[in-house]
Amino acid sequence: MALKRASLLISAALVLGSAGGALAADLGTYSGGGSLKDGPMPVYQSSGPSWYVRADGGYSQFDEPEMTEAGIYSLTDESIDSTWSAGGGIGRYFGGGLRGDMTWDHRFEADAQGNLADHAANLEGVRHFGVKSDVFLANMYYDFDSGHRFTPYIGLGLGVTRNKTTEGTVETCGCTTATIASGSDTHVAGAAMAGVQWRLRDRLSLDAGYRFLYLGSVETGAIVHTGGGTTVAEDPTVEDIHAHEFRFGLRYDIN
Repeated sequence: MALKRASLLISAALVLGSAGGALAADLGTYSGGGSLKDGPMPVYQSSGPSWYVRADGGYSQFDEPEMTEAGIYSLTDESIDSTWSAGGGIGRYFGGGLRGDMTWDHRFEADAQGNLADHAANLEGVRHFGVKSDVFLANMYYDFDSGHRFTPYIGLGLGVTRNKTTEGTVETCGCTTATIASGSDTHVAGAAMAGVQWRLRDRLSLDAGYRFLYLGSVETGAIVHTGGGTTVAEDPTVEDIHAHEFRFGLRYDIN
């Protein structure tokens, strides 16, 4: 039995050795040229870049968020205006159409508002403030090989976002009746992407696509009445912030 196993192992080693030699003779470019039979063991050189850097811009439109106050009242007519974003990142090609990158994007301030129309509340009126964020994502993509200069792709991202609100006001019957302090929250972020890469030059590509972005929630600071300086509410909250983004940018391949 031992002799039989030894014979099988020797046969397998011979087969793998022959296949490896044939594969090495066919793959890539070797320093010094030639095949394994022509001289000392050659060094394989990668046929393409391994890393890339990117710079991106984008235009974001937000779904209607849910806004609450004091954990009791639901605001109506909630909205977050569209805004622009800018960012960048660094990525790596893994082969087989897979690549990944780490990105940061700053989403500039967008005007937000919600109306509290409940007679039981301490202060009715329209809340006006700004919302902005910094998003850090780890992304994975699959590039579809089209055989042309255009390469479609899909991707998913997961990370964190630092959401911030800027100072705002409460308007009741057209008059400013309270001020809203700024606030911030850190939340899990997620993304789903689809787009196309257009090869402009040997290492430079234009990247354009759509991204759905989940940004979590953020609380403002306290609402303080302008008349007596009393606190009306501690933590008005913007919940379930979703953005639909058209993104465009440049990718540059490096070794």
